[in-house]
Formats: sequence, structure tokens, C-alpha cells
Amino acid sequence: MEKQQKDYSQYTKIDFFTDDLFISYVLHPDEENMAYWELIGKNFPGIVPEMEEARHWILALNGQSAYRPSAGKPELWQKIAAEIQAHDRRQLRYIRPIKRAARWIGSAAAIFILGWMLHEYSQQGEKEHYAGYGAQQEIVLPDESVVTLNGNSTIRYARTWKSDKPREIWLQGEAYFTVKHVALKNRLQQSDSFRVHVQDLDITVLGTRFNVRNRRTTTEISLVEGSLRINQTATGALLKVLKPGDAFIYDSTSHELKSLERKAVANKAWTNNEIDLDGYTLEDILHILEDTYGYEITLQAPELAQKRLSGTIPAHNAEDILFVLKKVFNLRINQKSNHLTISPNQYP
Repeated sequence: MEKQQKDYSQYTKIDFFTDDLFISYVLHPDEENMAYWELIGKNFPGIVPEMEEARHWILALNGQSAYRPSAGKPELWQKIAAEIQAHDRRQLRYIRPIKRAARWIGSAAAIFILGWMLHEYSQQGEKEHYAGYGAQQEIVLPDESVVTLNGNSTIRYARTWKSDKPREIWLQGEAYFTVKHVALKNRLQQSDSFRVHVQDLDITVLGTRFNVRNRRTTTEISLVEGSLRINQTATGALLKVLKPGDAFIYDSTSHELKSLERKAVANKAWTNNEIDLDGYTLEDILHILEDTYGYEITLQAPELAQKRLSGTIPAHNAEDILFVLKKVFNLRINQKSNHLTISPNQYP
């Protein structure tokens, strides 16, 4: 008989942990309940991570090893089901002790046990951070290095870093890195190196402060302190070894690496909610408004695009930047939702 589908949209991991139907599915999957929970995952994709966490708790309390796939992809449910079927089927008598374990929640013992389990499972897989449009986020990495994410930017990395592998980060967008130096004298191991993978490039560093901006088809790399090596991802070819003060831009279309006119330290001004305008054109600033703050911009006076600016302006938000542009260039700025139409004031 087909089960009537409930509204699981507000369910948390604790709700699934105490749900008889879900417990039965985890411990005793069959064709019917697998189809049911696969449909739930498709209809409510936002709760899939909660379901996965609850499944791990249930399997752990039941003494079974758990397979942990990336959550959120419907096709993974078949893999989940296949993995569960590989375990010996248990009798439904196991549901009762699991339900009792759920009732421990609220007691110190249960909080400790579930907290420990959550910590153990949280060390598997990858971690991802996203800073939304116009926002910034500071992340402390497993080695105590610090990454500051600019708006509309993402990093991901393994939850745990091992001594036999480099420390690795994958970046989309813009970030400023303060990398902890972990190498010891007379000792060399893989984790001494820190690598940032961005578009077509691999950036390898030791203890270093640097900024990476990956927007559209270009990647800008500015070294403030330390040493940094840039390699092409596809070929492994060494493109450049940077010294403090160097700033370069790489075009993934032409595969060219060129020196930037701006000073390296200028490219980290955003971490202080400022923009150092030296070397920027009006077009560059409009790209920042689009890429970092989420605007769509129409410039009705293309002859202004290459006008250059100088000095430092506040950039706590997009309004600060727009105010300066409006006054410096005598612009008219019309806004409809997130679309800006920019023209000189003398235009009709």
C-alpha cells in the first residue's frame, strides 16, 4: 500500500532520528520505503543533509558502519540504498533502543554522546563557506590559517588536514589569505605547503599573506608577504614565482600572465572596507559592483569606461561606492531592483 507523503520541509535531524518510518528505512530498506524516501529527498532537497546526519546517528547506535556521500543529489539515494543493503538486515526490535536513545536528548549524557557523534562525522568530507553579495566572512582553517572571503565568493576544503598531504583550498571569487607557517627546521613534509586552486591555476605558498581575486575569465594574485609560486593546473608548468609587492593578472582565455599596475597591498584594501582606486578605471569599479554586490549595470556613456580614479574610498556597502562615483563623475544613477542604469547628468 502506498504511503501518504508527509510535509517534511521543517524536519531537523532530531525529527528524523525519532521518526519510525525513517528508522525502519535506514535499518530495513526495501523497494517500497526506498522509493518513498527517494521521493522525499527530491521533493524537499533542503532537508537531505538533515536526513543524512540522522541516518549516521541511527547506524552508529545500531553498530553499523556508515557510508557518507555528498548530500543533495537525487541519484545518490540509490547509492545510499545499495550501501545499506550490504549490511545484515536487523529485526525491528532495534527501533526501540534507538527511540529510547532519542529520549535521552535533554540530558547531559545524551548531549555528550550525540555531540561526540556529530563531531566525529563532521570531520569527514569537505567544508564549504560562501559570503553572499556585499558581505564578508572570516574563516579559521584547520591549521589556524585565516581566510577573509569577499562578497559572492566561495571556498571549500577538507575538514581535516593530514601531514602526508598539502593543505588545499579551492576558491571561487575573492579572498585574502593569512597562511600559518608550519614547517619546522630539518623537517620536510607535504603539509608544509599550502595550495590554493583557482580556475586554471595552482598557487603554492608557505607562510604568506596574499590576495586572490577570481572574477569572469581573470585571476588577480597580489603578494603582500612571504613567497608564492603559480603553476598552470592542466600542465603543471611554472608561470611565476612572486616576491612581496608583486601583483599579477592571469587571463584564462589567452593564458597570459601580466604584471598589474596596482600595488599588491592596494588589492587587500577591501578587507578594511575600503577600495584603493589607484590603477582602477570606472569599468573596473562597475565590475566590482556587479561581481561583489550583485548588480546588473548598464553604462550609457561608454566613453567614460576607461576614466581612471585615484585615492581611497569607503566601501562598507555598495551605496558608499555609488555615492563617490556619482559625485566624482557627475553621474545620474537610476536603480530598478538590482539593475543600475548609469549616465552623465547632461544626458536626457
